[in-house]
Amino acid sequence: MPPQVTGGSQGRQEANPQVQECSRCGCSGRWEGLADARREAELQLPWAAARWLVQPMSLRAPHAPVPLVLHSRRTRRASRRSTQDLARYRQHGGAGLDGEGMVCVVWWGMAAPLCCVTPSQIILFSEAGFAGKKREIWGDVPDATSWELSHTISIRVIRGGWVMYEKPRFHGRKCVLAEGDVEIDNPWTAYGQSGQPHRPFRIGSFKRVVRDYRTPEISLFVEENGEGARLKFTGSAEDTRTRGQALAAASIIVHSGLWLVYSKPFFDDDPYVLEPGGYPNLKAWGAKDPSICSMHPIRLVSPSCWSTVPGVLIYEAMGFQGRSFTISRDIYDLKCLPGPTLPTVGSLHVLGGCWVGYEKEGFRGHQYLLEEGEYRDWRQWGGYSKELMSLRLIRTDFSDPVLVLFEAMDFEEGPSVELSEALPDTQLAGYGTVTQSIHVLSGVWVAYEGTNFSGEQYILEKGVYRSCEDWGATDCRIASAQPILQVGEHNLHFVSKILLFSEPDFLGEHVAFEEDQDALPAAFVPRSCRVRGGSWILFDGQAFAGEQHVLSEGEYPTLSCWLSSLGSILHPWFFSEPSIFLHGLECFEGKEIELNNEVRSLQAEGFNNHVLSVRVKGGIWVLCEHGDFRGRQWLLDCTEITNWLTYSGLQHVGSLYPIRQRRIYFRIRNRELELYLSVPDDVEDMKAGRVVVSSLSEESSSIWYYEDGLIKNQVAPNMSLQVIGPAGKGAKAVLWSKNRMPRQTWSIDSQGRIHSQMFEDMILDIKGGRSYDRDHAIVWDVAEERPTQTWDIEVL
Repeated sequence: MPPQVTGGSQGRQEANPQVQECSRCGCSGRWEGLADARREAELQLPWAAARWLVQPMSLRAPHAPVPLVLHSRRTRRASRRSTQDLARYRQHGGAGLDGEGMVCVVWWGMAAPLCCVTPSQIILFSEAGFAGKKREIWGDVPDATSWELSHTISIRVIRGGWVMYEKPRFHGRKCVLAEGDVEIDNPWTAYGQSGQPHRPFRIGSFKRVVRDYRTPEISLFVEENGEGARLKFTGSAEDTRTRGQALAAASIIVHSGLWLVYSKPFFDDDPYVLEPGGYPNLKAWGAKDPSICSMHPIRLVSPSCWSTVPGVLIYEAMGFQGRSFTISRDIYDLKCLPGPTLPTVGSLHVLGGCWVGYEKEGFRGHQYLLEEGEYRDWRQWGGYSKELMSLRLIRTDFSDPVLVLFEAMDFEEGPSVELSEALPDTQLAGYGTVTQSIHVLSGVWVAYEGTNFSGEQYILEKGVYRSCEDWGATDCRIASAQPILQVGEHNLHFVSKILLFSEPDFLGEHVAFEEDQDALPAAFVPRSCRVRGGSWILFDGQAFAGEQHVLSEGEYPTLSCWLSSLGSILHPWFFSEPSIFLHGLECFEGKEIELNNEVRSLQAEGFNNHVLSVRVKGGIWVLCEHGDFRGRQWLLDCTEITNWLTYSGLQHVGSLYPIRQRRIYFRIRNRELELYLSVPDDVEDMKAGRVVVSSLSEESSSIWYYEDGLIKNQVAPNMSLQVIGPAGKGAKAVLWSKNRMPRQTWSIDSQGRIHSQMFEDMILDIKGGRSYDRDHAIVWDVAEERPTQTWDIEVL
């Protein structure tokens, strides 16, 4: 058996005295400053080793605790990148990517550190199925042996990359935990061996290893002590062999991330778990064979926002000591709050939402992204000083992030780059480090002054920034950027929720609902509310009676009416483009007004607001009694009202608007065949993609979404469902570029038929028969004898 060298502080060699701990985030890493003088020092990191002897199965983790399934597009791309690194290495005759025999790290002045710690959290349940006693873990736990657990436990890693140890003080075998949910049964049994499933679970200790957003990096050396040719990896590699010959490494340096290194290809057998540090020989990581055939990093992907009630608990002193109070709205100046003033924030706990903290009052000075979690002192939020004088909540829609960086000021001609995912170094995209204007098309982004998401940070929301002063910078340097991702309720899931508060400004007691309520709790009178997803109708009376008040997604710090009952829209999603017809006479006769967008006042737009019948062809509309969306309101989905006077008691419409729908994801299931509409997983690399029905599998994608009348697949956002060839019975439906003209839009009715808006009377169907393409999607006339024309929309 290989020697078990602990991953903790005991049993490690002394680090080079020149390698100092970061005073702001507690990491051992590089520092970046403004001084011109530079010096190089040989990297001497603590050596650590141990083996990880468990492979827990992920239940529904967005990032699996172990790379059991590595067939997604993103993973294959990472594998291709690592394969390219390997090819470059072999092209140079094994001389290393940069020809270096030693690894050195550049030390500049002593100013801002290259990385900042992000808050981390684990929720551990003592029983399977996320039941039993619950424990919240925010930091390292040196001794967890006293915890009483069943033979199977459940763990939810909300943030960070963690290692669970068999013994206290970070000794013994290891179990790696990445972000997501997992159930673990008898983890200390070696790979391929049977254990004792009814034996109580025992945990020795927990350690948080992955603390920041740096790109994982590992260097393999052909000689011991970090000498000889070097091969660097920054992504997953499922097979490093060439002509059956395994890659050999005599020493390893892990620069960042937590790495699982396998002696067999395709992540087979027990991996060696390598934390950041140096491993001068095989014995250091517990190996006898230098063969490395596959490897996979554990990393933090991007900052994230969880859909919970926004709130920040602020403490006067560090370590959550002294006076405290909770805020749920923007704070312009901490010193102007009612009651005893606080000179600054000593520590804080972000209870929900995603916030931005500022060094100075009025939302100015250094900016700090505050994700959900605990910050014991100003160093943990990356502060440049103890000052934190203002805070604001990020309310922007986080979906579909797109950012454009411009080298010239005010978007003038010159180099630019468009981003839709994290970029650790702008030069990797052929773009420099000078940015003088920014256009955020969608989502929320964090731009960084340094590479690898380091240095000064700037939070960018949807809008235009014409100069660096607009995003709070004093110079024009932007070297990396990444989006803030929405996770939890809105991660591919549509959740319609309303939160009602007993006091204005979201204070007092609150209740939350996700379904219709025919009556509010006794003695509860809402004074303010937040709508999270969807739109809701609030009624004056119980049982959905009385006046209607339609509230779309947003915040309402005061409610003008007293409400005793509320109900949600019965169909909170729709799959058609907004379209409504207003007629001057009953039964859709007389003058006709066709509208596709909101109208603040029919009279101001030159229309006669006299209306006697209404037909809603697409979308969900709100019709208001007066202009500027005032007065009584009526919410209408696809319907026909032959007599508006009888329906509403009015003979006019003052203003109206269609409800905007947040993107939702769904599967399209054929009701007759019980199969799902899907496309190949690699369709984005093709000019056109086959659209077929199949069972759910990893080789194809069956997740769709509706956008501006187009039906798109998750794996190919630049393509949409379209009919090719001559329009007629049996014409095939495929994925094609969304820019193809004319646009081919679709609508889905309440009976489950998917209608082509371009080819009238044509609906989506399945070819059938016995030919090779019998499972292909086609269009056909509406025909009762073809049951395959009916679909079920399964919203995720």
